[in-house]
Amino acid sequence: MVEDRTIAADPSWSEHDADEWADAITTAMKLGGVEHFFFVSGSEIGFYQEAVARAAAKGWPAPRLLTVTHEGSALNAALGSAMVREQPAATAAHVDVGTFNYGAGLHTAWRGGYPVLITAGAGPRAYPGSMRGSRSNSVQWVQEPRDQGEIVRQYTKIDHRLDHTDNPGLIVSRLLQVAMSEPRGPVYMTVPQEAAMLPLPGKTRFPTRDELGVARPTWPDPSDAKRVAEWLVNAQNPVVILGQSGRNSASVAPLVRLAELLALPMMDSDRTMTLNFPTTHPLSGTGPSAAQADVVVVIETPVPYMPANAPAPGTKIVWVDPDPVQSRYKTMEFHADVWLPVLAGPFAEAVYEQAAAMLSKADMNRIEERRERLAQRKQEIRKQDEEAALRVATRDPISPRWVGYQIGQMLEEQAIVLDDTLSSTAAFRPYHGRHLPGSYFKSGGSAGGWGTGAAFGAKTAAPDRDVVLVTGDGYFMFGSPLAALWSSGHYKTPFLTVVFVNKSYSTGTAGVDGAYPRGYAASAGYEGGLFDPPPNFAKLAEAANGYGESVTDPAEVGPALKRGLTEVRNGSPAVIAVQLPTLPDELHKLGGTR
Repeated sequence: MVEDRTIAADPSWSEHDADEWADAITTAMKLGGVEHFFFVSGSEIGFYQEAVARAAAKGWPAPRLLTVTHEGSALNAALGSAMVREQPAATAAHVDVGTFNYGAGLHTAWRGGYPVLITAGAGPRAYPGSMRGSRSNSVQWVQEPRDQGEIVRQYTKIDHRLDHTDNPGLIVSRLLQVAMSEPRGPVYMTVPQEAAMLPLPGKTRFPTRDELGVARPTWPDPSDAKRVAEWLVNAQNPVVILGQSGRNSASVAPLVRLAELLALPMMDSDRTMTLNFPTTHPLSGTGPSAAQADVVVVIETPVPYMPANAPAPGTKIVWVDPDPVQSRYKTMEFHADVWLPVLAGPFAEAVYEQAAAMLSKADMNRIEERRERLAQRKQEIRKQDEEAALRVATRDPISPRWVGYQIGQMLEEQAIVLDDTLSSTAAFRPYHGRHLPGSYFKSGGSAGGWGTGAAFGAKTAAPDRDVVLVTGDGYFMFGSPLAALWSSGHYKTPFLTVVFVNKSYSTGTAGVDGAYPRGYAASAGYEGGLFDPPPNFAKLAEAANGYGESVTDPAEVGPALKRGLTEVRNGSPAVIAVQLPTLPDELHKLGGTR
């Protein structure tokens, strides 16, 4: 009866070869856009290995299964693949304990809106010997939580435990449909061993993800687009604040077109996670603050400015997001005159059409004056950044700004940069020079440790491009880097990691200083905030069969980065650990600036 229920489906659904339910699961993954399946071994999920191998032998569709040795790294790798491909990726972990090991990656997946299918086995419940996959090991009694999906329910769009009455292919397609529909996000499926091993009579029918259909982005109402266009055309001091619109790479060109038409300065928010607008463009980073602007357009960012620096009364505020009221966030203080539940690309195209039709000669003259002023401002910023880097070129210990500058000098146009810095972000952002869509990413969440796994996933998705991870030492350690580095070397998907080694956590040093200026913790030496001397990260890379180098001479920063990139291009993951001043020392040199 199980087999009959599984294939009793709409006759218009596609028919697929399968021997077991696991075959239907992996086939639906592949047909739903999943190319990369990051797998961590577990006693009850061997069916995945068998299904993927069987598919390869029989010519059936299935994603590529990649071995990862820690679930946190596996999930972050799936996030990296998804962000580069703009398509879903999948993971597998061992029952509830493996799910717990996904750890902070769950937060990142949820807050970053990554369309990933997170799966885990479920301990078998069937009476021993009653069916294939039934309980056969004493540990399986320990592996049955009351509700495994409850572990991740706050951090997923939907979760499901596969049941014997389900159509397994349909369930996977449905989960991928939900993950890929805006606002995108992770989904979770538990697969009992007994269910995965149920037989199928040679064929199964189910719809693919695209046959179910992914919700298309909406177009702004013409009256809303016209009202926003009027505000922007008449604005004296407008600004556009961006966050993660670049996760849809097709949005970048329409934003550039609109910005150039109206000379709109484009500013990244503190929560920026993608390349939303070319950073080298004259309109990038040249705008006023929200408090100084007369029209503010917020695009796909949950926190465009701190409430204390909010726009002045009377400022027109437009909020553009597929979920503009940020329903995933419980507390929100922001307000707007217009809330538009649309993506950045359609918004920019609709407003462009309206604005282009209403521009007068006087408008164009005023806009041209602003364009020239902002272009001059961009030149001044570039000059200031260059001079600031060169001033610290010989400083010992090495300045983080000098490291950021040297990374920018090394990067080629097509390189993908993953930024997992925190205290050194300001020293790196001015110099990376990314301008191509899909060439710059941050995690989108607040959990450290995303970087190494995500870099492995990104390189898997873009094997012909350099992938460079820039990370702080604290975040580097959070990410179980050995697992990602091993997988990177094993699959010949190497990436370069540059570690800013300041031997400290900003939370335990700068954060403590901010809360307790000249307090006891600072006087006592920041116990809990420092790890000095730091681990030897170069040796860690060597332990994973990669290349490692520790740099203490500022003159060697550039050459060391080039040596690391050469090793990467020759097939080995590389870690360049640059020794910086401890964060408290750096803060004191800056006069206590946070």
